[in-house]
Amino acid sequence: MDARTWSLALNTVLLSGAACAISLPVGAMLAWLLVRTDLPARRAGLVAAGLMLFVPLYLHAAAWQAGFGALGWYTLATGSGAWLSGWTGAIWVHALAAVPWVVLIVGAGLWLVEPELEEQALLDGSPGQVFFSVTLRSAAPAVGVAAVWVAIATAGEMAATDLFVVRTYAEEIYTRFAIGPPPGAGPLALVPGVVLTGALVLGGVWLCTRLLPAGRPITLARRRVFELGTWRWPLAGLVAALLLLLVAVPVGNLAYKAGIIVTQSGAERVRDFSWLKMLAMVGTAPWRYRRELGSSLSIAALSATAAVALATLLGWFSQRGAWLSGKRLLQHREAPRTAVRWATLALAAVCLAVPGPLVGLGLITLLNRPEVPQLAWLYNRSILAPWAALLIRALPIAVLVMWHALRTVPREMIDAAAVDGAGSLRRLVLVALPNRLPALALAWVVAMAVALGDLAASVMVLPPGVDTLSRRIFGLLHSGQEAEVAGICLALVLLFAAVPLLTGWLAVRWGRRAAAVGSRPVDGV
Repeated sequence: MDARTWSLALNTVLLSGAACAISLPVGAMLAWLLVRTDLPARRAGLVAAGLMLFVPLYLHAAAWQAGFGALGWYTLATGSGAWLSGWTGAIWVHALAAVPWVVLIVGAGLWLVEPELEEQALLDGSPGQVFFSVTLRSAAPAVGVAAVWVAIATAGEMAATDLFVVRTYAEEIYTRFAIGPPPGAGPLALVPGVVLTGALVLGGVWLCTRLLPAGRPITLARRRVFELGTWRWPLAGLVAALLLLLVAVPVGNLAYKAGIIVTQSGAERVRDFSWLKMLAMVGTAPWRYRRELGSSLSIAALSATAAVALATLLGWFSQRGAWLSGKRLLQHREAPRTAVRWATLALAAVCLAVPGPLVGLGLITLLNRPEVPQLAWLYNRSILAPWAALLIRALPIAVLVMWHALRTVPREMIDAAAVDGAGSLRRLVLVALPNRLPALALAWVVAMAVALGDLAASVMVLPPGVDTLSRRIFGLLHSGQEAEVAGICLALVLLFAAVPLLTGWLAVRWGRRAAAVGSRPVDGV
């Protein structure tokens, strides 16, 4: 068996483990402080963490490299060696990019702890005992979900590992596709890749089963807020420092790098910062890269639309009894589980867990067939391949959102439509979706953000003449155009900053509407 392939799989496991080891304790602590305590400015902290949730990994990598990489402003200003290079850079970027996801997942787990259990436990113990014996124990599965999520996301990406020259399985697949195998290297062995991908898919299945809604209805009771007492302001300072590290430092790196002007003074090169240059680089970046921005937005929008449409159908027909006609639904109110729900679960898990470069290679194998002229034309002359790649990447998150949303449609409304003779699709179009329009918009916004941020899957299948922002920035990062990269990256960060705000507004509106109408489940898993 090829020792190099096994070493690539081992590197992937080590990188994922290191990212989990850093992001899990930091993210879990932030989640508890921001969600369940009386920490000052909790909502502002959640918004700041949510802002970084939608920033793609290649932007994280570019932001940290702009400050502390080999050509970072701090590295050049101090003359010291690069802080972030090799394994250190790859682990640091992956870990900090994963912290907002841990905050989201663990925070959701802490929020969903039944307040009735905590109130009952308070009758027999102190708030500290309730936290350790009830709250922490009930939210423990969410930490496991976050760990699996971080491991899958780290193992399937190659933007940071390629930039910092760390060889993982996903990065090696991309490198061999782009420039060929290293001298003297044989073909990648099949077994390690199958083992690694199989483990990721199994983790994805477990992750989806934990993220899909439980059988019991969501409680609307008020959650208990744990009081920090004398630790309130010291912990507020710690949280502020962590959020500055997550948000302000990388954004500041990009801003400073975009505004640097280098002048020659005799034999010495002098580096100064100019606000005017920084504003010019950021302000003109969308126009200078308008073709790439247009291609990215159009392909991502088409992929997000298709992902939400498919996720809506899968989420609807996975509900108990949703596939039955009106008369049969009334006769079989508790219809048995079908293969549709498990097929949906397996599809979401595979799309979530398969590394991005493998998605690209699979599409190349499927579409790049000269013996079939129609497929070859579609592969070389259309956006079918990148559209399909982004559809695969955006589908899992859209399925999770729509499954949750359609599950909360009141059963009485569906039964009333069934009495009037409405079939399954009519109940979906005329009853379910009009009552879950905010959730539909939320799924589209999130799918759009995922599609815009993808690099690993789509970079390998772009047809001639079509370029995207992710691929262009990835190329600029390797060409040394630091100010150019910083300008467009900072413009994109500002663009992505609007996504969490819109998503949060939609989520709040969805929650208020569900609370007003009632949230009796149609189905549970």
